[in-house]
Amino acid sequence: MGRRDEVRSGTAGGCLLNGCLAVLVLLLVCFIGLWIWAATADDRAEGKARADMRSGAETRQEKLVGAAADGVLDDSEIARVFPQGKPAQGLVRIERHGPDVMVTAELLGIGPGVFLTSETFVTGCFAFTVTPDGDGRRRPAVTVRELAVENEPQSACTTAGVPSPSAFPSR
Repeated sequence: MGRRDEVRSGTAGGCLLNGCLAVLVLLLVCFIGLWIWAATADDRAEGKARADMRSGAETRQEKLVGAAADGVLDDSEIARVFPQGKPAQGLVRIERHGPDVMVTAELLGIGPGVFLTSETFVTGCFAFTVTPDGDGRRRPAVTVRELAVENEPQSACTTAGVPSPSAFPSR
């Protein structure tokens, strides 16, 4: 059970054949892989949180369609669709232009935690434009767009990202 007679001790072939070099290369590859995985963990968690936020926007779009199905969309129905979710503000603004309603809301997205944190949170500002059908025969039209201000996502829901009433399409 000793050494092989044909391989001398202390030579490169001996170390390679006995597995020392192979173990070192395997450890180096594992270390580099773990380092890359750890370096990209924040981006992966934020991406999943953003996907959750956009999914929440689509869900609220469908809820607005249901709320406006009777041809009228009042403030209490809108407030039920957009509750506040810390750290997101929820409902920010309601603008009415004839039968059309523009709702601005800050939504929350939750993703997995990174290392010692429990969860990853992202917030985004969305503008929902609701065009209810006056006679209730057709399905109401609800469009969604994400508002963003470069390098300042938090201010998109306050003043900079909210379009002026003149930007709202008239009928």
